Amino acid sequence: MTKKSGTAPHLRLPSFDAFASSLDAMTVEALGDDAYYASWFDDSDDAENDDDYVTNADDADDADDGFPDLGLREGLPSETCSASRNSVYVVYEPGDDIKGRRELINRACGVLGTSERDSEALLHFHAWNLEDAVTSWFENERKAREACGLSDPDAQTSEGGMATTTCNICFDDFEPSELVTAGCSHAFCTGCWAGYIASKIGEGLSVVDTRCPMTKCPIKVGEAMMRRFLNEDDAKKFDVYLGRSFVESNVKIQPCTGIDCERSIVFENLPTNPVAVNCTCGKVFCFSCGGDTHHPIPCKVASEWTKKITLDGANSEWMLVNTKPCPKCQRPILKNGGCMHMQCSQCHTSFCWLCSSPWDAGPYACSKRCNQYKRTESNSNENRKKRARESLERYVFYYERYRAHENSGKKALEDVDKFKSSALGFLIELQRTSETQVGFVMKALKQVSSSRQILKWTYAYAYFELADDVRKKNFFEHVQGEMERALELISRMIELDIKAFLPPDPDTEDDEKVALEKAMAYRYPPEEQDKLEKAFEQYKTLLIDRTAVLRKSCDTLCIELENGLLGMSTPIKGSQQDA
Repeated sequence: MTKKSGTAPHLRLPSFDAFASSLDAMTVEALGDDAYYASWFDDSDDAENDDDYVTNADDADDADDGFPDLGLREGLPSETCSASRNSVYVVYEPGDDIKGRRELINRACGVLGTSERDSEALLHFHAWNLEDAVTSWFENERKAREACGLSDPDAQTSEGGMATTTCNICFDDFEPSELVTAGCSHAFCTGCWAGYIASKIGEGLSVVDTRCPMTKCPIKVGEAMMRRFLNEDDAKKFDVYLGRSFVESNVKIQPCTGIDCERSIVFENLPTNPVAVNCTCGKVFCFSCGGDTHHPIPCKVASEWTKKITLDGANSEWMLVNTKPCPKCQRPILKNGGCMHMQCSQCHTSFCWLCSSPWDAGPYACSKRCNQYKRTESNSNENRKKRARESLERYVFYYERYRAHENSGKKALEDVDKFKSSALGFLIELQRTSETQVGFVMKALKQVSSSRQILKWTYAYAYFELADDVRKKNFFEHVQGEMERALELISRMIELDIKAFLPPDPDTEDDEKVALEKAMAYRYPPEEQDKLEKAFEQYKTLLIDRTAVLRKSCDTLCIELENGLLGMSTPIKGSQQDA
């Protein structure tokens, strides 16, 4: 079993009112004199339009945006996340599910003082929730036994003292010692038991809840008794079914959704919000719904958004905006030329594109009608089209930003691999340092990737949840904008600015092998070595700080969404609402 930590951030802001009132005491500090570092990049093509790295000056433009500064600026010291940030879970390797099942049964035996058979039946009935099993047992033991298929111990018949000597399946007579019961009064010979249990193995997963062969008898056959009649091959299948049943019915366990992966993710304490989990096979998915990770938005919203973009839910709106129905057969017609004369390909009806009047009277015979506005039913049709067009524009707005962050996130993952395979080694060599001293770039790249993942889902949330609440929408966009600003500053640093410390780009005519040889042979000019090393230290300080700022802004946005933007329920001190 492998212990890991979830990726759901839990850095909770104080209440919106309390946070806003404390802002006066907060000071945003610049990192110090970074002019030397910034001077290395003054000749960039987009220098005139960039924020560069002046922290206090950057803040001036945002001072009057109607919302308090959330402290997500570059110079703010990094804060330590709360202990609840990391949701601890365990990765079950193949076979660990049986061990985990056995451990839980043993715990139940110790708490309840019951046999393994009774504990297993009780836990299975309560979906392997020990707390529920214990509660039901102590509240009413007899009722709990009946519910999970356990016989009353006072009414059980021992195998050696049974009055009958006839098997209830084959009806042959046997010595009492040759007959076996599941804890009830129904006796069967060992041969019939073996055949019955073998047939249950063939039924698949339901074998874990095998009951007495007698019709309508509710008594459950215990695991030990099942194994007594299983051959070696069937015993292996039985173990697989036990493990699958334990995983699939336990709400604290989620099977990995990776292709051909047989591992599972296990939480001791079930998370209350969607948590992204990372299996050792490399698959990252949402523990709550099993789908692709969509933290921090609810599973329902993510599912609706995925369905919409997968099925291209905007198609119907696009058709409504860009087509007109044939006046006769109602088939949608798309205008692809300049002429207003349209002919339906289905029923061959000719009509005017502008007013849908018949074209039978000849070209432009309807011109006196189609250029005259009349408040008719067709006008309501135009209103319907206008609403559909606005709905489509809104969808496209959020979808474009969702897809942009998704694509950028994929590129960030590719950059992680590229940095590990090439740039990391170059930096170590050129800076005359160790891998641990340049690991901050890797952390920044990973933070960018995870931040892109979070940001893309925030646009899905805004599309479904913030259409009607203007105040929440504005606050959400403010916090989201803080995160995007922090993200873009880091993205520039790790995509463009880092090139100042790496070998020059290869010549276009060089093949890959020659380019690699030149890069490996490159060294800083001796007269620039000290300057570049000093600049790199300042670059390192700034990137580490901005990575912490991005992480904090990520926490802020996630927590606000997890709590339904409840920070907006309290008026900001000094606002008109507070007056």
